[in-house]
Amino acid sequence: MKSEAETDPLDFAQRFLELGGAAVEKNGPDMEALLPEKLRLLLDVPEDIRICGNNEKIADSHKHYAVAYGTPLLESMISGALEKIPLAGCRLEFDYVKSGGFQRLVDEELTFYGAVASIETIAEAITDYYLVACRYTAQSDEQKEGLLTAAFRAGTGDFVPEMAQALNTAACIRTFFKPDAGASETAALLSDAVERTAHQLLRDQLEPFRRSMNRRFKRDVANLNEYYRSLDREMRKSLEKPGLSENAKSDRQSKIDAIPSELASKTDDLFKKYSIKVRLQPTALMQIRTPVKKIACTLSVGRQTRQLFLTYNPVTRKIDPPSCTICKKPVSHIHFNSRLEPVCYGCGK
Repeated sequence: MKSEAETDPLDFAQRFLELGGAAVEKNGPDMEALLPEKLRLLLDVPEDIRICGNNEKIADSHKHYAVAYGTPLLESMISGALEKIPLAGCRLEFDYVKSGGFQRLVDEELTFYGAVASIETIAEAITDYYLVACRYTAQSDEQKEGLLTAAFRAGTGDFVPEMAQALNTAACIRTFFKPDAGASETAALLSDAVERTAHQLLRDQLEPFRRSMNRRFKRDVANLNEYYRSLDREMRKSLEKPGLSENAKSDRQSKIDAIPSELASKTDDLFKKYSIKVRLQPTALMQIRTPVKKIACTLSVGRQTRQLFLTYNPVTRKIDPPSCTICKKPVSHIHFNSRLEPVCYGCGK
């Protein structure tokens, strides 16, 4: 049986063309394809082409192409496939989803400051989440690369802590489906949330790398300071030499006076050298469709009341924490602004 890594180039070419809207007809070991304008321009080929998997079979015709490994057409197809983020859909089915004890769960997992939360209704629902995989590159004196995966609620873009990790061990049946027609557009709306949350999570993941760069920076700054201190001492001592002309003394004194600014410039160069620049690139996206429990709460804040809607997530077996209205970070210790909107401690000051 073929593994995915052993996929025949001709099979890959057929899937790529069909997904791009081409009309493909198999003709023995070869195939003929009628390409839409966008695909024709991407591959730089005529509208009607014949494709085979062997270079030797290509006749002297501008309409005959090979897709063997290393051929220009296959390379163009691979580049085209990598331009779009791969998108898949996964439906989760659970034998059992928690049906009671939600008030206790809310009280255990969420803290409402100056407010009391009472559950009014609980309803079954189907909710979509997006699992986003990103490749990151941290560039400094050295380079560190890695992958980061995070889950977000569809519609709101709220980050759902622990869901990406919990998916690996969730006791459920997974069936895959073709994502909704609007999934790509919805996913595009997550870009800000992905950027904000990924950098949040990367702070912890890159902490060893950051400490290493900080140690090197401090070491090089200490060596630099010692060098310029020694230079300053030597040049001041040289001023005491007998027979030194006034011009020479003036020249050396000006060099001594310039040492602080030169040291500051060199220190700034070191700071730039060891500063960490992070580049983030989404690499894959999965639409996760799962049953959930929707919880409608009544919040009593002094004499005022308002509704707050929460979601019980069977993947994490927890309540999805609401997001701060201002900074959009998930919060379990919830404060409220003057409009009774949930905010984190920092934004509620």
